[in-house]
Amino acid sequence: MKEVSIPQLINILDQLTEVHHQLLESGEQKKQAIIDNDVKQINQLVTAEGKRIKQVADLEQERIELCKQFLIAKGYRPSLRITVAELSKLIFNADEKKALLDAQHRLVDVMQQVKLVNESNQQLIKQALQFIEFSIDVMAGPGQDEWMYKHPGHAPASARTGMFDTRA
Repeated sequence: MKEVSIPQLINILDQLTEVHHQLLESGEQKKQAIIDNDVKQINQLVTAEGKRIKQVADLEQERIELCKQFLIAKGYRPSLRITVAELSKLIFNADEKKALLDAQHRLVDVMQQVKLVNESNQQLIKQALQFIEFSIDVMAGPGQDEWMYKHPGHAPASARTGMFDTRA
């Protein structure tokens, strides 16, 4: 088995960081598309994000395999759940350890930014759906079931249903 070098692992982390930067940029574009109600643009962005998420999964699988090989090379039992911070404890070269932890911090930072943008977009979508639901309710008027919840002897003051006055 080929010896895993720390620069290989750093390279994978840097690639993951770059893909997450692309996801962040896409999230910002999606935010504007949501605000502009540009459904076509949103669909294009979602499709592109799907491809980037596949890249992240592939790179993550590669990172796991490199970590596993590194552990085996150092005489440890391989673990699929080892973190970069735990792995760094097995690195004795100070420059390599610092470079690995710096790469990890860059990745974590951009992942946090992506998370915040996604949460913001989720709130915008939720608000848009609430507005649409409210608009439909206003246009449709009182529901058909409303009469069941009122005493039959108490007729409403107006028989108006909906936004338009049909008496005119």
